[in-house]
Amino acid sequence: MPHGLNRIIVGHDAKNGANVTIFQGVTISQGGCVIGDNVLLGANCTILPNVHIGDNAKVGANCVVVENVPKGATCVMLKPIIKRKNENFIYNNSSQC
Repeated sequence: MPHGLNRIIVGHDAKNGANVTIFQGVTISQGGCVIGDNVLLGANCTILPNVHIGDNAKVGANCVVVENVPKGATCVMLKPIIKRKNENFIYNNSSQC
């Protein structure tokens, strides 16, 4: 499904609380996402299905949220796992959303 530049996509069954700030490029997947009150969703972040974002939480730009974010928490990056078979190199960042 094509979308224009700076789009905001909200799944048809997502629930948004009051005073939610959504910057450009945000995707809130369908599948039971719940966004609490006074939440900030940074530019180009993606909220995956069945994720709950608690009240007063902040999600940083470009973050892919794969698990629930507690109320008042700040989620700043995806937990990347990069694997290269030929070089036996594995990088696992302990930061998570």
